Amino acid sequence: MRTDIAGLDIRIDESRKVQERNRNELAEATSRVRDAEDRYNLTLKQYEGRLTAMYKLGTSSFYAIVLSSEDLSDAMGRMEYLSSISENDRRLVRKVKAESQVVRDLHDKIDVLKQSNTEEINSMVEQKQNLQISIESAQSGINSDTAELAKTQAREQDEETRRLAQEAEASLNQSGAQLFISGSGAPPADLRPTGAVLTGTSSWYGPGFQGNRTANGEIYNMFALTAAHKSLPFGTWLKVTYNGRSVFVRINDRGPYVGARILDLSKASAQSIGLTGVGYVTAEIYR
Repeated sequence: MRTDIAGLDIRIDESRKVQERNRNELAEATSRVRDAEDRYNLTLKQYEGRLTAMYKLGTSSFYAIVLSSEDLSDAMGRMEYLSSISENDRRLVRKVKAESQVVRDLHDKIDVLKQSNTEEINSMVEQKQNLQISIESAQSGINSDTAELAKTQAREQDEETRRLAQEAEASLNQSGAQLFISGSGAPPADLRPTGAVLTGTSSWYGPGFQGNRTANGEIYNMFALTAAHKSLPFGTWLKVTYNGRSVFVRINDRGPYVGARILDLSKASAQSIGLTGVGYVTAEIYR
């Protein structure tokens, strides 16, 4: 519909240009009509003056002019001259009348064209307005559908988040004690310490990121035992110790990007070792 409106705008602009040319032609034609009428009226007045003069002279004046000739040749010349004057006058009157009629016909033609052009423009403007109304109506429907879709997606995301939280909490309740018993947590099966230890401050993140995508493409679950590190490979396991309490976490995200912190623990991971804000930790790499 927007494409149709753009096309209509072009056609309306072209029609208005044609309309303007018609106005100019109409003005020129009107001027020509006036000039033709002036010439016609002047010629007619002169012709009527001659007729009146001849009438006043009487019917014998023609013969008097001819008979006053010196000889036959002169008489013939005078007769031809008088006829010529009368015929020229009649011819001129006919010419001016014809010219006036032609210009009047042109005037009428342009007037009709002008009216037709105006109706065409009005029709296109009306089409444009109807399309704009349709667009506004359609956009209103789209906005309504989009808002409803957003609400539905938000509900689905909340439900998914609650489901993940419930699963993670259940898992944490079942096996959490084995993972972070103070000072003696057992690593996941088949993993052994490498002796490589990281030290530094750690923070945690949770509710504001719940349900978002992590850097490795997983859905972030703040109740799972995971952590973010700036460069360690995804899937790396760490034994994180804070104030004598330890937890095993898996790297699935990137960060933290605040100061010199080395780790960003999930909410569950931080709670399991008693980290409530920012604290100094050691993290041993397991493979």
